[in-house]
Amino acid sequence: MKRFSWGLSIFYLVFLYGWIGFDVFLFSRMGDESRVHIPVLIIVLINILFFTVLMIAVITQSISIISAIRNKNINYCINSYLFYKYAAAPVILTAVVISLYIMLGVIIITPISLLVPQLLVILPFLLGFAFIMLPIVWTFAIIADIPSFIAAVCILVLTKSENKISLGKCILHFILQIIPIVDLIDGLYISIKYWKRGKVAAVVTAFCVIVGIAAYFIIQAL
Repeated sequence: MKRFSWGLSIFYLVFLYGWIGFDVFLFSRMGDESRVHIPVLIIVLINILFFTVLMIAVITQSISIISAIRNKNINYCINSYLFYKYAAAPVILTAVVISLYIMLGVIIITPISLLVPQLLVILPFLLGFAFIMLPIVWTFAIIADIPSFIAAVCILVLTKSENKISLGKCILHFILQIIPIVDLIDGLYISIKYWKRGKVAAVVTAFCVIVGIAAYFIIQAL
């Protein structure tokens, strides 16, 4: 059976976060007159190049994952799912957090602005920020999650073909795979429950969650 391609996967991971790092670096330098600015056209062309190369990597890996169905290579599908899901998790969580902050900002500022009209000045800037940033952030998130989503579909197909799961549960798991954060928990449940794999990943996930919660409260305390 075909083995999971670690080389291509690591290239995908490095390239994805390299692209994000590049754009964050550029945006952080905007408005700084002491720096040499790169023309907007060059920035756009570089981002198009990044996007093209990354999509080639995504399509190549997605084809490999889909081809694993013919050989019923569940190990390849599960390894692909876990790797790409963890790789995409920071981007997806960032998109979710930014979206929640913007939504809360609009929900809080809108009624208060009825009492304090000066806050109405902030609302257009908040909506403008949402209009610009949300599409960018969610584009990164969707691209990052494509391989893991395809792997999840392949896992469900193989699980259903082996009669390990009913059609109703298969549809339910598919829906859960569309929900950020819930998808990772559901994916670990599928791999452990139906294929007896992914226990190490489940432990890693629990550890990361505990450390993340602890770090949050420590930072808040400081």
